[in-house]
Amino acid sequence: MTDIRQHLPTILTALRQHLARGDAPDALRAALRELLPASYHVGSGQLVNAQGQLSRPFDVILSDKTINAGQPLPVASTSGTYNVRQALAIIVCAQEPDSHTLRDLLGAVASAKLLLPQPHQQQAPGTHTRVIADQASRQGTRKPALKKLLPLGVVVCKRLHNMPSDQPEALALFLDALLKEQQMHLRPDYLLTQELIYQNPLLTGNAFISSTTNIAREPRLPKPRTCYVCKQSFSQAHFFYRSLCLPCGDLNYQKRRIPGELTGRVALVTGARVKIGYAVALRLLRAGAQVIVTTRFPHDAAVRYSSEPDFTDWQERLHIYGLDFRALPILEHFVEHLNATYPALDIVINNAAQTVRRPFEDYAHLLPLEQTPLMMLPPAQQALVARSHASLPLPAFAASGEASLPALADPSRMPLPSVELLREPDPSARFLTTPERTNAFPAGQYDEHQQQIELPTRNSWVMPFNEIDLTEFLEVQIINVTAPFLLISRLHPLLKRSLFARRFIVNVSASEGQFATTKLGSHVHTNMAKASLNMLTHTIATQLARDQIFLNSVDPGWISQQSPFTNVQNQEKIQQLLPLDLVDAAARVCDPIFLGITTDDTPSGHLYKDYHPVAW
Repeated sequence: MTDIRQHLPTILTALRQHLARGDAPDALRAALRELLPASYHVGSGQLVNAQGQLSRPFDVILSDKTINAGQPLPVASTSGTYNVRQALAIIVCAQEPDSHTLRDLLGAVASAKLLLPQPHQQQAPGTHTRVIADQASRQGTRKPALKKLLPLGVVVCKRLHNMPSDQPEALALFLDALLKEQQMHLRPDYLLTQELIYQNPLLTGNAFISSTTNIAREPRLPKPRTCYVCKQSFSQAHFFYRSLCLPCGDLNYQKRRIPGELTGRVALVTGARVKIGYAVALRLLRAGAQVIVTTRFPHDAAVRYSSEPDFTDWQERLHIYGLDFRALPILEHFVEHLNATYPALDIVINNAAQTVRRPFEDYAHLLPLEQTPLMMLPPAQQALVARSHASLPLPAFAASGEASLPALADPSRMPLPSVELLREPDPSARFLTTPERTNAFPAGQYDEHQQQIELPTRNSWVMPFNEIDLTEFLEVQIINVTAPFLLISRLHPLLKRSLFARRFIVNVSASEGQFATTKLGSHVHTNMAKASLNMLTHTIATQLARDQIFLNSVDPGWISQQSPFTNVQNQEKIQQLLPLDLVDAAARVCDPIFLGITTDDTPSGHLYKDYHPVAW
């Protein structure tokens, strides 16, 4: 029986084996004859339609002997011609093609597809009568009748010339660009290399939408995984993501690569020295915005930003301010400074947060740099932090370095003693002996963000509610809730002064703050703070929208691990298994902004997760 859908796995397996062995096409044809039922005809040559139009030649043509084409089947030969009505699949092979040769192979497949009835002329280029409309949801799409997709076009190449095999992302982008040179209905249905496989999404009932790449890693996974986003099972790993299915991986990959256009806009990003805040600030800077960032460690932030390869492209648009959000009087003074100094504000990203209180040892290696006098910093770094030094009291970490810098006129508004707070015994480490502290904070060992490796046996992320230290509890509420409220409420006039029609605020939230998700009894202080932040969004978004200020909460996704580790190896292993990275997190945070600028959609008052609104 010639059921091509039933025999596709067998055919693809044979093609993979052909790739591995590097056999000639005649060996592949012989192998397929052995594997497939007698109702299949395996040959090579060209296809012809009723009008006598010919395709280019193919290494393998699989046709159905049981179909009456109105004329006898030709005898298989290297120069044979086959009726396109009987063709089930066409296969072209190359060992190591360059881009020109691969483009020619894709053109060969297109020549066969052109023999079929074409889409109606009124359709826009790149569309097809069988293509499901562009839509955000791809789940539950009905599979098309396979006969409408025949003959299936397959391109097989072992590797690409001058394309490293250890760079699947670069290879996937190259293949995707070549594929998209063809209209959708003319593209191959499969493109196999040793590292990657492209599959026509229509074969599995998915849609061609703007983000469709549908390129997976080879070989298939030995055991199916559950997609981090849609929770569906998948057995083909996305070329970039380990933990996302192909449709979700394509959408997330497209979002992370959207360039955005923010020229002329002014953005404030809090907590932007490392991790999500740093990635968000870079995304905004590279989109053309002027960006004001806050951090407790401004000198270290200046070093990090100035180390970026494209620093000179945007260094004049970056202003770094040093302040500790636990010092609310200083935060109020900072807001007054912004209102008095900047003509307008267009974007506010409330990212600064305390999840787990870090002990003093975590930051000790930063003290020498933070205590360095301004004039001893490199000129480029001086320029980044000069406004902070001129307008705000020194962060407490640097208090002993430059006593002559201006202080606030009102002594009652001096900063809280941040260093002293950090020096207070951490509740998770209060009983550690000196050797235990040495083991918990190994000297000279830093993570991928150049932060001190911390290996305590417990921290507040795993503590029950009755063990949470009150100081830590209060700090979390002040930093995660009070500071965002203060910034939104006091910067409202500055946002209203914007000359742009739409302004944006994003509160960076987390699933811990959702009432709709199950809670297991740990990190209650963080859960409460994020829930409060969500309520802030939920309550005031409608009022702000009347002023064309659009406020949303965004869950940036799982990009870090808060549970304590007992050794560096475990920490590194878990980090590698995280489903998303910082660029993904930044893309999610910025998405309501880019969406509101580039489309007629101005979302407001939502909690976004995985680029979609979710329940509070």
